Amino acid sequence: MNIEYKYVNKSSENTLVLLHGTGGDENDLMFLGDNIDQSANLLGLRGRINENGLNRFFKRIRPGVFDEQNLIEETKYLHKFLQAFAKVNQLDTKKMVLLGYSNGANIIASVIYHFGKFYRGHILLHAMIPLKDFEVVEQKGNQVFISAGKNDAIVPLDEAKKLSTVLMDKNANVTLKIYAFGHNLSEKEIRDVKSWYKKL
Repeated sequence: MNIEYKYVNKSSENTLVLLHGTGGDENDLMFLGDNIDQSANLLGLRGRINENGLNRFFKRIRPGVFDEQNLIEETKYLHKFLQAFAKVNQLDTKKMVLLGYSNGANIIASVIYHFGKFYRGHILLHAMIPLKDFEVVEQKGNQVFISAGKNDAIVPLDEAKKLSTVLMDKNANVTLKIYAFGHNLSEKEIRDVKSWYKKL
């Protein structure tokens, strides 16, 4: 099964790849992509997993507990898909920024664990540690933005902190921003993402 997507081609060198949270689809984060960079191409993806009618990017055993084998499979599939999509549409993967929220952020974290600095940058909004006991690849020069909510009932703040530490220990350039909110995106968060993105 291929990945369902929505592609807005603005004939730009830069492409924002947008990955939704649980229950979302390829349209969910288009508004955010436009807000961050009005000139960039936008590629919204839909997770291939259906969990009781909800779209996800990988299976889970229960909330907060990932099916790691499936996550690894879907991570590799996503990476291959983006390379193939870039080739067909004459895009440069080095000019792609991957942005994910919640479930979408978690699979991007797994992409980072597996492939390091392959894409231009990574924006992880409310992400968790994707894989336990995994040998994370060298991250030198990798640009990563991670956001977290102090009162997030779905993603514990400690998870975002641990993820930041894991990546920094592998020499990634990590910006961790913590907000006095829950799991929803805040206006301040979006402004900070936009500011970080402009410096890439």
